Amino acid sequence: MIFTTSWDDGRKDDMRLAELLDKYSVKGTFYVSPPSTHEKHALTNEEIKSISDRHEIGAHTMTHPKLTRLEPQEAQREIEESKRWIESITKKPCHSFCYPYGDENPQIRSLVANAGFSGARTVEQLLFSANDPFGSPTTLQVYPFPLRKKFTRWWHPIDICARLRIFAPRMIELRLSPSSCLSWLSLAKALFTYAQKTDQPFFHLWGHSWEIEKYGMWDNLEKFLKFVSENENVEHSTNHELLR
Repeated sequence: MIFTTSWDDGRKDDMRLAELLDKYSVKGTFYVSPPSTHEKHALTNEEIKSISDRHEIGAHTMTHPKLTRLEPQEAQREIEESKRWIESITKKPCHSFCYPYGDENPQIRSLVANAGFSGARTVEQLLFSANDPFGSPTTLQVYPFPLRKKFTRWWHPIDICARLRIFAPRMIELRLSPSSCLSWLSLAKALFTYAQKTDQPFFHLWGHSWEIEKYGMWDNLEKFLKFVSENENVEHSTNHELLR
């Protein structure tokens, strides 16, 4: 089975994340946008170049918009310029694209393909295979589960188990044990074990380094990467290598 990871936005904590991936010989694709898209703590060009020496750098638009809300010409500009911007920094071809907020449709997928990318990643979860290289799903996000850790909307206290509520039908379909609901780490291990036992094509872990920091999930992430590294018959790849 192939194990791949991807990380969005291009924040400073990506440097710590890249070091953690290196520690366990895991490959990552870092989808980055220019510093102007962040309020603070963005990666510098030098840091992006440093990460590209060990991992893949993918494009994530120039201003991090919801692409389907833009006029086609503006969406095309966002996509094409982000590819050129990445290549000007890394001096390497940029093969992979990630839709900001997972916002896409067939027209946007076509624009990404026509821009010369090999594939694009969505934010769909709990999947282990892809039918369309420009609609590649993921398996699990590094994000609090089953309970919220922070309340940022007035209605959050009313729905503290939102992620569990959303995931439950698929978890039942996969016949995951009740213990997989106890924590993010237990869910990650259960999904990985299921993928191995059923000979799935890949396991795709993704997230944002700034959320890992915000929700205090570094320890959980490291424990999971260690768990993966101790399993046999696992091939590590970037998102682009997975498509190939």
